Amino acid sequence: MSVKKEPTLLDDLNQALAGETLAAFRYLYLSKIATGISSLPLSKLFKEMADGEWDHASRFMERIIQLGVPVSKPVEWEKKAFFSYSEPPRRGNDLKAMIKESLKLERSSLEFYQRLATKTRDTDMVTHKMAMDAMADEAREERKLTALLD
Repeated sequence: MSVKKEPTLLDDLNQALAGETLAAFRYLYLSKIATGISSLPLSKLFKEMADGEWDHASRFMERIIQLGVPVSKPVEWEKKAFFSYSEPPRRGNDLKAMIKESLKLERSSLEFYQRLATKTRDTDMVTHKMAMDAMADEAREERKLTALLD
């Protein structure tokens, strides 16, 4: 019988870095391909979200460097990310599908950061605050995307 190893803080931080990097790429890509009558506001939202994800990635990388070594090979990002990465669409004409897929990403981010915040609440206040801040940002993005579907 094998014992499942509990992820270390460094593992968790590298998951955050990988996930944020992939999310930033995805949102930047979506911002460039979105087409259709309502695409301009959505393109702008995706670009803002990409900028926010890059900021998160930068913060997590800085924290990882304080504690160890960040995952730096792009081929490893998909393996390490806290969500299952799916290739973005080739064309941007289905805005509703882009929003729905983005909501899945935001919700998995919220779940991950909730777990990270709980895990670090009493042991690492720096990482705890980072997780709480990222969770607040992701919740705002999730609300914006949800409002677009209403």
